[in-house]
Order: sequence, then C-alpha cells, then structure tokens
Amino acid sequence: MSTLDEVDLFSSGPHGLQVGAWPRERVRRGFAGLDGELVLDLGVRSRLLSHTGRLQAAAAAELDILISEIEAFADGQLHTLEDNRGRSFPRVLIEEFTTAGPIRCGRGFWCDYTIRFRQLP
Repeated sequence: MSTLDEVDLFSSGPHGLQVGAWPRERVRRGFAGLDGELVLDLGVRSRLLSHTGRLQAAAAAELDILISEIEAFADGQLHTLEDNRGRSFPRVLIEEFTTAGPIRCGRGFWCDYTIRFRQLP
C-alpha cells in the first residue's frame, strides 16, 4: 500500500507509480577558432513521478473527504512517498492533483485520479 508521509490515502482502490529518470543538466560551449566544445556538467536535477489510480468510498461525502486530504498535501512542502513495494521517495512535492471526470456510483462511489510529484535530489 502506498503512503504519503506515512498516511494511507491510496489503499481504497488500485493504483500505481511511474518513476522518471534523474536528468542531468549540461551546458555546452563552443569557442571561436577552437575545434570541439566545452561541456559543463551542472549535476542532477529533479525528476517526475506519476501516481495514478482510483479512489473509492462507501459514500460520496467520504470520497470528498479523501480528495480533500490529498489536496491538503499540495502545500508546497516536501513529503515522503512510499510505493506498494516499500520503496521510499523522500523530498517529493505535489505539483498537480487531478481527478479524471466526475464521481461515479456503482457498488460505492469512485473516481480515477492522477498525481504528479516532483522529487528533488
């Protein structure tokens, strides 16, 4: 089960995490009259993590509360995300949280969601 700062927000439905690569920033400079170029390595930059899934609850009000709890973490602060396999991703912040469409009703109430995290090195 995935958690955000050890708070279980995602266990109500299926979910998954896609982890991007750590990009490196480089500056390339050429100089007049010299063959080749100078490449300056500026180091590792932040990477993106995409968390998608489905939130489910017995009542629409419960689902609204769960959505509000997730939105409260989009506060610009750094958090720790742990995925289903126990991997820990420290220093993440929520860049975007969206629900894909309206709340639907079946055996309970549910909606699909996407959260885009940025992990700082």
